[in-house]
Order: sequence, then structure tokens, then C-alpha cells
Amino acid sequence: MTAVALLALQALTNLSLVPAAPGLPSGWTLQRAKGAASPAFRVTRAHTLRIEAADAAGFATYRLRAPLRPAAGTLLWNWRTSTPLGTATLRQRARDDAPVRVLVAFADGRIVFYSWGNREGRGEHFLSWTGRSRGILVLERAEDADGSWHMERRDPFRDYSLVFDRAPAAIVAVGVSADTDQLKGRALAEVGELSWEPGTTP
Repeated sequence: MTAVALLALQALTNLSLVPAAPGLPSGWTLQRAKGAASPAFRVTRAHTLRIEAADAAGFATYRLRAPLRPAAGTLLWNWRTSTPLGTATLRQRARDDAPVRVLVAFADGRIVFYSWGNREGRGEHFLSWTGRSRGILVLERAEDADGSWHMERRDPFRDYSLVFDRAPAAIVAVGVSADTDQLKGRALAEVGELSWEPGTTP
């Protein structure tokens, strides 16, 4: 990444500013999954968000200060997990657990969930059984869950069109989630600051 690109990089949440502490930092909203316990969250000293889900499901979102209108740009983040869910299958309602997901919410109510899958192919995408306004796009697999950091670079507007087959709306929020309630398992993951690099392509 060039020096100019680093200067243009925009943090989309407050993770890089808040102190290490248990729970979600101010400005984040927890959305619970019906009938399931919520994951536990913690801000680490490295300014990442640690997510632990033990027979739990839910997601935390951060509303952007101003919507991101459809335009050229790249969404960047680091994430890692060492707890693959080896029997999960994201297309099956009874087994659709994931150790971690990064979500992008759009002004029209649709959400793209970038998911850490199991045996699904990287780049595989489909609509969620929970509703046609939620799309799944698999970026990593169980074999990648070795505890090492993975850098992601995505064009969320292009991914929106890929998943929903329509022109994208503005981005209004981003967030993270984890779900282990279907298989009654446990997962631990970390996600770094989500950043926007305008005028670029992944």
C-alpha cells in the first residue's frame, strides 16, 4: 500500500480509538438471535474485537457517521480464528454455524455477510435461509482456521450486486457476528478495524 493510500484510508468504526475492555465499545449495537445466548465481546489491547460464541449467536453493528454511496473503493480488514466448525454447512438451516462473519449493511435493509465457512468454496455466494435480504459470501474455509491473520480486500458494492443481482444501495453500517447455536459448539475469533480505501479496487 502506498503512502497516499495510507493517508486516504478511513476507519469505519471506533475500534482503533477505544481502550481495551470487556464488552462492546460505545457506539456498537448488539442484535441477539432469537432463542440463543449472545456471543461475548472484548476489545483487545491490539484494538481488535474478540468474539467468543459458546452455543451462541448474534451480531454487533456500528453505524457509519455518514453513508458510503456506491463508488469505487475497497473494504479492508484482518481477522483470524483457530476454532473451525468442521461439521457446519452454511447452506443448511440446521448446520449453518460460522466462527466469525463480517457484515456490511445497506440502506435498503439488505446485508452481505462475509463468512468464515467450512467446506464451501472461497467466493461461493447464496441467499440466507433467514431471508432474501441477507446474502452470504464465503471468504475462508475451515482449513484456514489456524490462528493466523488473514487480510481481506473486498469491493462491497460489487459483492452486493453479485449476491442480490441488483444495483447497490449506500452502506450505512458494518459489523461482526458469530454463531454456534445450531451445532452447540464453541468458537473464538478476532476482527481488526474495518477500513475504507476510496478510489481503489481490491
